[in-house]
Amino acid sequence: MCNPLNAYQEALKRFARIDPVDAAARSGAAYDSHNKNFEIIYLGNSYRVDLAGKVWRADHPEGEVPFNDRTIIVQYLCEASGLPPRGTWISFLELPDGAHHYVPLQTDATGPLAEMFGDCPEKFSEAAEKYGGRPIELGDYSYYIPALPKLPLAVVLWEGDDEFKARSSILYDSVSASHLTTAALWVLGVELAKKMIACLDDQKEMAITWLEGVKGN
Repeated sequence: MCNPLNAYQEALKRFARIDPVDAAARSGAAYDSHNKNFEIIYLGNSYRVDLAGKVWRADHPEGEVPFNDRTIIVQYLCEASGLPPRGTWISFLELPDGAHHYVPLQTDATGPLAEMFGDCPEKFSEAAEKYGGRPIELGDYSYYIPALPKLPLAVVLWEGDDEFKARSSILYDSVSASHLTTAALWVLGVELAKKMIACLDDQKEMAITWLEGVKGN
């Protein structure tokens, strides 16, 4: 696995070389040439990114954006291919080298989603809707999440019963690998799960194995 701090620093180096007008066209972000910053929607919230790679929430400009979130946003602005979603869902295992991160995705994202929401699917729906989700027809409960302008996710929940435990899945549009690396797509899935779980009133602390970077970097 790559070092997350290295991933962020490498993204900043690439970001310094991009053409902002081209990056906006590829990513679906808006570029404000007067203020020299991007506006981009990420997991239901509006963010700004200046040409130095500083990221802030539009509604909370003085707040600190979590390390993983700003890394994903900067990576996406650098790497987005311009292709629109195809409307075809694939599993994480179908992404390039998806097997390398599949078990961690289960440990840090889909397993906790099933554990936390399996007995309260109404809370699952509320959490998905908070992040821009709209219902789709997969599993027992499922939502289309516009994670980034041209990169949606689908989050799916199957309720448990006396015979089977609840389970969950995060699916990716088939164009996803043209916008972010598989490692970054894994982090994106984990961030969605972590944020949804944080919506629970009686949330349990969710252990993420290695994803958070050094505060202040």
